[in-house]
Amino acid sequence: MSDFSPLKRSEKMPAQHERGTTLVEIAIAGALAVLGFTGLYALYGTTVKEAKVGDAAAIAQQNSIARIDQMRDLTWNNTTSPSSIAALLTTPTSSDNASTISKEVISIYPAAVPQTLPLPAPTPTPSPTPGSTPFFSVTKIGTGTPASSPSAPGSILGERLIRVEVTTEWVASTTTHQRQMSTLISKSGTKTR
Repeated sequence: MSDFSPLKRSEKMPAQHERGTTLVEIAIAGALAVLGFTGLYALYGTTVKEAKVGDAAAIAQQNSIARIDQMRDLTWNNTTSPSSIAALLTTPTSSDNASTISKEVISIYPAAVPQTLPLPAPTPTPSPTPGSTPFFSVTKIGTGTPASSPSAPGSILGERLIRVEVTTEWVASTTTHQRQMSTLISKSGTKTR
């Protein structure tokens, strides 16, 4: 019998390229797998956190839009009345979520009436440039009672155009965020009921 018979070959030590994996190679592969899964888990946690922040921002945006729509639905006298706006803030919007929204502020500012061409006869005097100080602001914190500032606002009787600014705040990850929207409301464009 020769040394190359199939039976004798199986008794010999396997060639270098036919060997199995060693314990060190298995440990390294396991460590790399654990490292990869740890990275995926951290990425998943970050993604979930960012999704929650995005959801809260969307709720605040929808709430601000709903408040502006509610303001546009008021009569001129109610639009310029702190008590009417305080009552409006006690009415939840469809997106109002007490656990998400921490503060709402509706501020009423003067606004300049733009001049049109051709000028009507008699020509009206232009409105003064709007100031940065609101006539009044109504603030609701959480589910508390809305409060007006100043408590006795100045007269808005002579105004024909106001700027309404709605601010919605929420807290996410111990950081306060806010959405702010504004619109112009004209005395001649409001409901007369």
